[in-house]
Amino acid sequence: MKLILKEYLASLKERGDLDKALLPNLLSAMGLQVLKTPMIGTRQDGVDISAVGQLPDDDRKYLYLLCVKAGDVGRNDWDAGPQSVRPELQEILDVYIGSKIAKEHHDLPIKICLCMGGELKETVEGNWAGFTQKNATSEVCFELWNGDRLAGFMERSLLARELLDEAARRHFQKALAMVNEPEACYEYTRSFVAIVLPPEEMKDKERLLRLRQAYIGLHVICAWAIEARSLDVVYRISELGLLFCWDAMREQPIKPKPTKHQAALTEILDQYVRLYLMMSELYFEKVLYPHAETLHALTVSVKSREAVDANLAMFDLLGRAATRAIWTDLFGKALSEANPEFARSLSEQTAKMLDVLVALINNNPTLGSPFKDDHMIEAALVMYLAQQTSSGRRFMPWFHAMAENTSFALLTNASYPTCFRDYNDLLAHPASNEQEYRDEACVGSILYPYLFVWLQYGAEQSFIEEFSRRLSEKIPNCTHQAWFPDEETDQKVWRGDTYNGICVTDLSPSRGHAEIADTLNLAIKECGAIFEMTAMKRGLVPLFLTACRHYRLPIPPTLWMPPQSDSDVVQVEPHSE
Repeated sequence: MKLILKEYLASLKERGDLDKALLPNLLSAMGLQVLKTPMIGTRQDGVDISAVGQLPDDDRKYLYLLCVKAGDVGRNDWDAGPQSVRPELQEILDVYIGSKIAKEHHDLPIKICLCMGGELKETVEGNWAGFTQKNATSEVCFELWNGDRLAGFMERSLLARELLDEAARRHFQKALAMVNEPEACYEYTRSFVAIVLPPEEMKDKERLLRLRQAYIGLHVICAWAIEARSLDVVYRISELGLLFCWDAMREQPIKPKPTKHQAALTEILDQYVRLYLMMSELYFEKVLYPHAETLHALTVSVKSREAVDANLAMFDLLGRAATRAIWTDLFGKALSEANPEFARSLSEQTAKMLDVLVALINNNPTLGSPFKDDHMIEAALVMYLAQQTSSGRRFMPWFHAMAENTSFALLTNASYPTCFRDYNDLLAHPASNEQEYRDEACVGSILYPYLFVWLQYGAEQSFIEEFSRRLSEKIPNCTHQAWFPDEETDQKVWRGDTYNGICVTDLSPSRGHAEIADTLNLAIKECGAIFEMTAMKRGLVPLFLTACRHYRLPIPPTLWMPPQSDSDVVQVEPHSE
């Protein structure tokens, strides 16, 4: 285990990984109180992290001042510029200790720690020894925290046998070993996180420790998967971690003046969200952005002779891209006053993703012909994003194309959307042109009523009537339906239990738009459990949408019913009564 951790530490970058993701969590787990973490754009005076407390090996309480460097530290890193080790250590002595220490810590002895993910190279060992001997006093001492020592801290404080269940350690190691096998790695990671973050009630201190353990474990697996260029694993497990993190902390009450524990939970959730945003951006930079503008490029990259493989892969990519843009849109708006520069960056990312989504749809025609009925989830995510960004008109032609293609496929017995989920069934579909088979393949649908409702905005009446006629003729026995959360959903959905919720039926397009709209609006009014979900109450709608996409749950009409006007200016936000 220690060798695994040392390799992981050596691969970390200084900014964002070692100083933000790992060390603050590790120090907190070791019992120290973290006072300061790095901030972009502010003067550090040599100190990346400061903390106060007493480590097990220490004889007294200290103020720890950490100077953090990535990888190995060699001659070029020691004294080659203002960001090198020696100038930063000198700045700690000259500036930080003299003017930045709080009054309550003035009487504490100080430990200046040089932290690195790798090793101190032999070429600078003499420099380090000479500097520390010259500047050490009775109140200021120096310590070297290299990768070996940090790995030891992690083993004792985060992943120790006494703290981490043996089964969790086993699944963690198997996940690392299988980073080249995405499905196996995902399942082992899921088992690891599920053990570390059990559904049972925990004490505050234990909850924080376990959330940090799961986060560090996920970060280690992500680092190894990036090294192995297994980016699909990186995306999926970062998203999975975010959902499990929320489940572990969602029932904690929110007070006007947060307690220390609540502030720590908020900080940890922020780290899980950042991990998801960082890993997903890494995924899209490699998989999506370079190829979205090229006709058929992404479809061909699936490298399969089966049309169903390309279709499934493209809709999966579409849903992931839309979900991330929904996140950046939320944070871009929420931070517009608190952090205008960061908010502007997020808004630019959202605008970029909207352009990429349009290009993805235009250049990969398979996205106009969904093979699975639950591809309604991806369509609803795109349209939710369009509503939030007042860009609905950019995607209406795609919706019309899906309605035309899916209904025409029914007429020609081609690859029309089916409720089958088993891959072999999808591969053989349609296996027959008999009505009995079609009734089985389309026993229920969430896609067709969704398309029918949205066709009312921009489509010709004759087109809508023809769409409805084709459905009535070819799948007269299909149960057109929609799904709503119930009182149990918030307890189950975050861990992937999909056996919950309320199904509203009788949404056949043959009933006409007015009746369907009335039925849905009544259901939205009556099925109010969605507004009681913790994520919805706290404004984290993207979290619920992420869970729906990850676990293949339909998007509730509460979040996709069109506005009363067909104007793009109207934005639909969930609201409680």
